[in-house]
Amino acid sequence: MATVSTVTAVWQGFTGAPGYSRFNFAELANASAVQAAVNAVRTLLSTGGVSWLSTWSVSVQSLVQHHDLASGDLTGEATAGSSPAAIAGTLAPSTVYAGGSGLVVNWITGAFWNGRKVRGRTFIVPAVNVYSNDGTITSGVQTAWQNAGNVFAATSGITPVVWAKKFDDSDPPQQVAGASFPITGALVPDRAAQLRTRRS
Repeated sequence: MATVSTVTAVWQGFTGAPGYSRFNFAELANASAVQAAVNAVRTLLSTGGVSWLSTWSVSVQSLVQHHDLASGDLTGEATAGSSPAAIAGTLAPSTVYAGGSGLVVNWITGAFWNGRKVRGRTFIVPAVNVYSNDGTITSGVQTAWQNAGNVFAATSGITPVVWAKKFDDSDPPQQVAGASFPITGALVPDRAAQLRTRRS
């Protein structure tokens, strides 16, 4: 039975919170791999601190869940020995921002599955002071997140993956197949991203 492991980050402090970002890895089979994964997620997300208000925080959970790759069934859990410190924003709470608006990191795999190109996405929403005068994402923000994403993809000793899933037509839909593909890099487009569940 193939296993995928999931690390979760919880966003707090803004209207519409909490928000959740989930990161998948090829099976984290031991304590050192679990710790490396939660540390890598925290390092990645710390890139956003300069774009968040000081009243916001993102906490990478020490609890990691293991799922059956094909069915999605939870098969176990593991806890990192050291809990990552919460990431706090640095901007004044009075800073004006648009709820539900920010940027997106696209995860590249170069793989195809079920007739589709496999890629993942992590929304960095909300985000403040990330826009150019024409409403696109600034080149500095793009570069910072793309570099951080590429470092994350190349983390030694663990393998970040995109978990592709197939569902049936039942109500609610049930997962009937799944596969994982290693992330080979990150791509950050220069356009703003919207996320409905984090809108004010």
